[in-house]
Amino acid sequence: MNEKIEVSIVIPVYNEERSITETLDQLTVILDAVDRTSEIIVVNDGSTDGTAGIVRNYDRVLFVDRKHNRGYGYSLKEGIEKARGEWILIADADGTYPLKEIPAFMKEMGQFDMIVGERSKDIVHMGILNRLAKLILKELIYILTYRWIIDINSGFRLFRKEIALKYFNIIPDGFSFTTTVTLISIIEKYRVKYIPIDYHKRSGKSHIRPVVDFFSFVILILRIITYFKPLRFFLPISFAFALGSVFRAVRDIMVENHIGSLAVILVFVSMQSFFFGLLADLIVTKFTSHKAVPGSLPPSDNSDGRADLQ
Repeated sequence: MNEKIEVSIVIPVYNEERSITETLDQLTVILDAVDRTSEIIVVNDGSTDGTAGIVRNYDRVLFVDRKHNRGYGYSLKEGIEKARGEWILIADADGTYPLKEIPAFMKEMGQFDMIVGERSKDIVHMGILNRLAKLILKELIYILTYRWIIDINSGFRLFRKEIALKYFNIIPDGFSFTTTVTLISIIEKYRVKYIPIDYHKRSGKSHIRPVVDFFSFVILILRIITYFKPLRFFLPISFAFALGSVFRAVRDIMVENHIGSLAVILVFVSMQSFFFGLLADLIVTKFTSHKAVPGSLPPSDNSDGRADLQ
């Protein structure tokens, strides 16, 4: 009879031969010490170095070996599909995340639907461009969701498997997996706890492209918001066009003594944006189920703007 697995640890790897041994050795020691049944799943995303050969030496690891590189998100989804645990813990194999925090994460299981490692402790190795990009993205998310999130895309988190499976169709295959899951958790009012952690300098070369990935994140955020809460996207646009039409009309009256065609066009665009957003919102409300995952707790109501986040 197969043992019931509570937590599945999913580790995507791509050319991590320098750090994968230390990662798996550390994971094995940590998991042996906690009072939870677990499994380790390593998904090789088409590595061209000796990563695959190293992982095969670990009998305890369920190894998913893919010959072609498909992306970080695709690897996570493949690992989650094969996972037997009701909870999924994801982490990187490059030595950046403090795996020693796993027991602290597991203590919160049942009280929250997702526990995220917030990279805000004493040691945080992150480039200036990455910090600036994260700040801009956090501001954008706050404008669209009214929630202030310290770390929107931490790759070290523990969450109910059902959350990911429910939204597999809109989770991208690239680095945006964590950002998407974060946004979904906020919008769908799951209970999320952030635990401050260190973030160490990675071993090996980073596969992130700051400029390209930044714009991909922006598009992703807008896409997710319009998917779940279209009015939050279209209403500001409608207001902006309406404000522009007022300024243009005032200018036309003062300069030409009549209202020009541009002001009228801006009014129609404003109205069109508003009613398009309203229609989209009605469709989402009618056809989208907003039921929480079984066992999830009701949303909190904090006064500091971080509702649903602890």
